Amino acid sequence: MAMKTVLVTGGNRGIGLAICQRILEETTDVKVLLGSRDLGRGQQAADFLSKQISNCQERLEVIEMDTSSDESVKKAASQIDSLFGIINNAGVINTPCINTNYFGPRRVNDALVGVLQRPGGRIVNIASASGPNHVSGLRGELKEKLAKPWTIKGGISELDELAHTLTKTSDNYGTSKALVNAYTRLHAKSEPDLIINSVTPGFIASDMGKMLGATKPTADGAIPPVNLLLNEEFASIPTGRYYGSDTKRSPLDVYRGPGDPVYEGPDWE
Repeated sequence: MAMKTVLVTGGNRGIGLAICQRILEETTDVKVLLGSRDLGRGQQAADFLSKQISNCQERLEVIEMDTSSDESVKKAASQIDSLFGIINNAGVINTPCINTNYFGPRRVNDALVGVLQRPGGRIVNIASASGPNHVSGLRGELKEKLAKPWTIKGGISELDELAHTLTKTSDNYGTSKALVNAYTRLHAKSEPDLIINSVTPGFIASDMGKMLGATKPTADGAIPPVNLLLNEEFASIPTGRYYGSDTKRSPLDVYRGPGDPVYEGPDWE
């Protein structure tokens, strides 16, 4: 059986660690590259997983990667020859956010898109309900761009320029996740042979979520992204979509709760 390799950034704790654990528990043919900004903490996480899951050591490798650093991402990427998928999980909640939460996935994807399996390689960008909640309160051209990314005529380059501008005026968590959703749509359009989506894990009691009063266990937060990574259903439908924590399609400009009607708006106009 051919082994598929998946990179999980921010895999040493919280939802990232839970994602690594779920992949290793649910599969026998997937190797996990556990990305960690700190190599020691990454190894501690790997040791924990090795105790929880029997015989997983051969399918688990720690890779040092600080997604906020161009140099760190390039160094890590030089060690990776091929990938089935990337889960861009690494993120921060405190300002400044955009460098890590938006430009982090940009760095990782740009550095590794060339080694992704084609066709069918997968990218899952971890988003948040904070993204559409933020967009719902915007007005004018900015709302139009983040709610309907196809109106960004300059594509990802123009979105990058917008992100740089927003670092000076609105560098917060909601802004960063709204940018991630817009980027996901544009990136999928530019890479039609890859399966690229974003998803919110839900209101999860990770280190970040606890600060906001979340109580759901981190294991629950791993379910949506791993579903998008491994479920064959997503190979046969349009990509570039944003999914809620129930893994149902959701809009970019208004909150859709778990169990609410599935969003059926356009992917592109």
